[in-house]
Amino acid sequence: MSGEERPMRLLLVEDNAGDARLIQEELKDVDAARFKVLHVERMVQAEKALSEQSADVVLLDLSLPDGHGLGNISRLLQAGPTVPLVVLTGTDDERLAVQAVHQGAQDYLVKGQVTGPLLVRALRYAIERKRVEEGLKREEAQRQTALFREQFLAILGHDLRNPLQAISGNADLLLRYGGLAEPQRKAVNRISVSADRMARMINDVLDFTRARLGGGYPVTRARVNLHDVLRQVVEELEVAHAQRNFELSLSGNGWGEWDADSIAQAASNLVGNAVQYSPENTPVSVAVRDEGEGIRVEVHNEGPPIPEERLPYVFDPFVRGTEGASKARTGLGLGLYITHEIVRAHGGTLRVTSTAVEGTRFSMSLPREAAPA
Repeated sequence: MSGEERPMRLLLVEDNAGDARLIQEELKDVDAARFKVLHVERMVQAEKALSEQSADVVLLDLSLPDGHGLGNISRLLQAGPTVPLVVLTGTDDERLAVQAVHQGAQDYLVKGQVTGPLLVRALRYAIERKRVEEGLKREEAQRQTALFREQFLAILGHDLRNPLQAISGNADLLLRYGGLAEPQRKAVNRISVSADRMARMINDVLDFTRARLGGGYPVTRARVNLHDVLRQVVEELEVAHAQRNFELSLSGNGWGEWDADSIAQAASNLVGNAVQYSPENTPVSVAVRDEGEGIRVEVHNEGPPIPEERLPYVFDPFVRGTEGASKARTGLGLGLYITHEIVRAHGGTLRVTSTAVEGTRFSMSLPREAAPA
């Protein structure tokens, strides 16, 4: 251990004062190691020290007045699950030593046979074994997380969307060819609208899960004209909201390397959000501007401002912009989060300003090409 490192904190749990003194003397004779020894005589004291994170390694005598042999190991592991532990035994009993290791100890030493170098080696090996064990546990946890993610996506992507598509498709067939009376038509139309809304929610959760658990939103770049993408987005929303006035402004060079589908989704989220949170008699404007090495897309509406205290969190999942506009509360509050992740995956930035005088403006800046890895 180098002179610059802090002393290794050894928690010595030993009720025999003579044995404890011998161990500390052995450590003092080893010049290459520096230990700071905390000696306690009771299990309750050892558990308290571990709960306060006062040890890097434990040297544990199994025979204590308030302990029960091998049961002491599980008690200390519960108090300090990441702290390595070496057991002290009074007899050279191989079976007891194996049981101790099975209970969670990293090594064992026999009283009367402990020398300074042997003790230091055992403590250091115990620390390294524990590090390896913890690393394996982390790898297994990551593997389980990845497995859960894939299972979760499979459930959403197949087991939920497929029957939902069947509901939506059959509802559309009934509306077209069912010869329904007006009350029946209204009921089937409600089924169709609700199925479509649920499908959008499922897609949002899928995107959220990919971005959150998959390390970012996946994008596939190709050369595309962003003017065409935005034109199509606005046209689709004009059909869905025929009563609203949309203003589209396109200028400069619209070409670049982007994932057209995900950019369309991001833009649709922003424009759809503007529609939902603004009065019907006000316009929603979309402007695409050339910025040389990038493009800026701005979406503006004249709805009520987003509260100032909520602005820093507007791109967080499950956060909504305003308390009003109850008609907009048909989603999960993931649209702006997903939009932010799409923009971030393209190496861009997404910002928002919102005041009572100037309205709300979302600004999406996108570089034309991916940054070098």
